[in-house]
Amino acid sequence: MQDRPGSAEAEPTAGVGTRTLRGMAWAYGAYGGGRVLVLVSTAILARLLTPKDFGVVALALIFTSFLEAIKDMGLGQALIVARPEEEAERAQTVFSWTVLIGLVLLVLISGLAPLMASFFHEPQLTGLVPVLGLSFPLRALGATHYALARKHLNYRVRTMSEICEVTVRGISGIALALAGFGAWSLVLAFVAGTAVSSTVLWLRVSFRPRLRLAHAHLRDLLGFGSVLTIVDVSAVVFYNTDYLFVGRVLGAASLGLYSIGFRIPELAILNVAHVAADVLFPAYSAIDRTRLREAYLASLRYLTMLTVPIAVGLVVLARPIVLVAFGHQWTGSIPVSRVIAAYTLFATLAIPPGTVLKVTRRAWRMVAFAVPAVFVLIGLLAIFTSKGILAVAIATTALQATAAPLQAAVVSRQLKMPFLASLRPLLAPVVAASVMAVVLFAIDRAIVVPWSVLLVGVPVGAAVYLAVLLVFAREHLQALRLMAFPRAQASADA
Repeated sequence: MQDRPGSAEAEPTAGVGTRTLRGMAWAYGAYGGGRVLVLVSTAILARLLTPKDFGVVALALIFTSFLEAIKDMGLGQALIVARPEEEAERAQTVFSWTVLIGLVLLVLISGLAPLMASFFHEPQLTGLVPVLGLSFPLRALGATHYALARKHLNYRVRTMSEICEVTVRGISGIALALAGFGAWSLVLAFVAGTAVSSTVLWLRVSFRPRLRLAHAHLRDLLGFGSVLTIVDVSAVVFYNTDYLFVGRVLGAASLGLYSIGFRIPELAILNVAHVAADVLFPAYSAIDRTRLREAYLASLRYLTMLTVPIAVGLVVLARPIVLVAFGHQWTGSIPVSRVIAAYTLFATLAIPPGTVLKVTRRAWRMVAFAVPAVFVLIGLLAIFTSKGILAVAIATTALQATAAPLQAAVVSRQLKMPFLASLRPLLAPVVAASVMAVVLFAIDRAIVVPWSVLLVGVPVGAAVYLAVLLVFAREHLQALRLMAFPRAQASADA
């Protein structure tokens, strides 16, 4: 495992920012490989299974997602900020309690399975949910190892575990679907992938726990982790309540269409948020607080340079993307995919502000945002769900678009800078993406065949975006290239 990064005092501010952004670029590049595998396997499964199959599994995942938020009570995140001399003891405590919580969650969700089946009028959930619940103890076995890899910015190990997980999940899911297992193919593949991920983490991370229930530092770990758990629970409720309403009001088939509408934006954009959160939390924790504002603005700038063009491209090219990736039976997902592209963009832009609140131990402010947002979302969904999945997508996106700037404004005030200063990094990517959107819209109108639209639109759109960005943000674009490919620059200099 890599050594813990040096203190902020021992390195220049530029070095801290470079290491952080380089980590994001490397992690997302490697993580992107796994997402490509997920997209390929989902595209194949979308042609083997029906919208109802996807919808039934999405219903099962709703409740597992709710419980996922409390899977370790924030202990893993608390371990990340532990001092080196206490790491071994705290890791033992985190492991033993995480595994115990995983077993409890398995028993709990198995008992709730009949109630879930009755609530959604889907008898299949009675058998599917307990099997899916096996993922809790299986994931718990590797959770501490994952936290340690994250703490030490060991991207190689984390990427290996994630690539192996999605590979096994995709291959086994396709094989089971071909064998006629229907919705069961998705569930069994999910459990198999989880088991493989934890196995890889055990093989690659040197931590070896003892078979005992440890209590060392438990109170302190829970004290830090409990607030983050509340934040995670609020986030899970916020991000899954729409699934709950769609499944209950509109049924499993509509939920299947809605979930596929989420798939491309989730893979292309929302996963940037997950990578950013993973990298920024330990990286922000390692730097001096006086340099936090500079790191915040840098991460926001490069995050928008990556995500804004993807989101705009998905909005304009949603039709050919969905048809090529999943087939014509998913045409009903196209409008949802357009709206959700904007939703995932705003969710990603909320990551740097949220990370600042975490590392400065002001996570309670995230709770102050999240809890009211959940109640507003429930009200919106109660009004609009009956109008269809597109209305649901618009309602959730509008709320996310309102919440993200408010959170950024609070963090700007905390970092003692004008709110407009935090918006400045967005200017160049937005201008460049707007020009790109005009070009892509013309291409989509001129070409009818979906494959041809993508073959022409993707490279042309990327070229237009980069050309405009070179005009308005040449220095930052070059810096991003150097951070992502430092060895190439070193070879050129040599």
